[in-house]
Amino acid sequence: MRLTSLGHAAVLVDTGAERILFDPWLTQRLDRFWEHHPALPDRLVDEVLDEGVDYVVLSHHHFDHHHFPSLRRLVDGADVDFDDSPRQSSAVTCVYPAGPVPPRLTASGLGHQAIAWTLRRLGFENLRPVTPGDTITLGGATLRTFPSAVSFPEMSVLVQTDDAAVMLCGDALLHEDTVAAFRGADAPRPDAVFVPAHSVSPPGVLTERRPLSDPDAVRARAVATFDRYVDAIPAALTVPSSFGWRVSGDGERDYDWCNRTIFPFTPVQALRRLDELGRDGLLWGPGQVIEIEDGKAALAAGPVAPGAYDFDEVYAAVTLDPDTPVPAFDARADRYGRQTRDAEDLLRELLDRLVATDYWYRALDHGAGRHVVSLHEDAGGETSFLLDPVAGRVVRLGPGPARDHLAGGEGWTEIAAATLEALLDADLLFGSSFGLWASDGVLLSAVFHHPSFYTRHMERAVREESTP
Repeated sequence: MRLTSLGHAAVLVDTGAERILFDPWLTQRLDRFWEHHPALPDRLVDEVLDEGVDYVVLSHHHFDHHHFPSLRRLVDGADVDFDDSPRQSSAVTCVYPAGPVPPRLTASGLGHQAIAWTLRRLGFENLRPVTPGDTITLGGATLRTFPSAVSFPEMSVLVQTDDAAVMLCGDALLHEDTVAAFRGADAPRPDAVFVPAHSVSPPGVLTERRPLSDPDAVRARAVATFDRYVDAIPAALTVPSSFGWRVSGDGERDYDWCNRTIFPFTPVQALRRLDELGRDGLLWGPGQVIEIEDGKAALAAGPVAPGAYDFDEVYAAVTLDPDTPVPAFDARADRYGRQTRDAEDLLRELLDRLVATDYWYRALDHGAGRHVVSLHEDAGGETSFLLDPVAGRVVRLGPGPARDHLAGGEGWTEIAAATLEALLDADLLFGSSFGLWASDGVLLSAVFHHPSFYTRHMERAVREESTP
């Protein structure tokens, strides 16, 4: 068995009979906020995937694992039907988790329902949803899936062939069913396990720009999470994984403070921890290859040489530093794009998009939900407006910040008009954090987590793909 890293959680597993691609994020940038770290080498994806793939396995719906620009490039053929998907693929089978968790919306927009809809819209024809816990056969390989301890469908996967077994855990949080499966006398013994080392960001730092508190406790929690995984799955080789990104902004804003405040446990630290626990481990990066033969897993020759990365240097850039200040949000400085539309026109569209969101229903039920928004316009000046989702109206309140115009009970949002326009145009995919920086409530989140936002973004991508 030959495994090739394509960065973060993306791995190509070549069994000799099947080529199985896990969690493809195949572009250097994920969106305007995140990028691969270490960077993807030039032409790596083309070189590694030149022979195509037989199966795509998605561990869950989040955008860094279910990345539709990357999925789009995997679709074969070039027939264009302007009323349908721009391409059709019957050659690739897509495997993904579904149920039994009830449908819900989460931060990537359409939630876990997005997987099947996205794949079909992109032209994939062979879909194979599985309930985490099921075992399926793909040609000569068996995929045994395990649930994640989260509130949406997510799975880790044990790939077994006659001569090798490897466990890819993606981002999954360790589930008790997984622990039990590896405890019995007949439990599988993977040759290699890829354990998430990204852990969980300190509460409030990224989403609310609150200063880091109790960093020792944050680190301890991350180490304990990793230790539980290592103890549960006694593989011959453990690879700290699913940690292959950093925050970089768009080249105009400095978001490096994020990289010093949200990652409490890096793969380098995880490798040292494995040494303390007496477990064999290694690190790998994009383009590097692990071969498994006769029960032994080791780095081998590949597109990128085994010793090409200085991982101490790579992960030093994303190591937690408790002394790094977390800057307060400034709508005038944290702005994107250019304003081309009138402020009230932007807010009327925002109000229209609130319809049928959870925020809108709560406003109708309770006769509340009024919200004051102040916009910093490109021409200069800051103006506040009252949004009333029940009455469906926008009222100009006057100059100055939103908080100066609160009458009692309203929420507030402060944002640049250009940024709001960029969000409405489905240009920014990190609204889950940005919307909370700018507000004391979830008005923006309600809009930019709604299925309609995700589907508009997808439809635009499909149209661009169809345009000669």
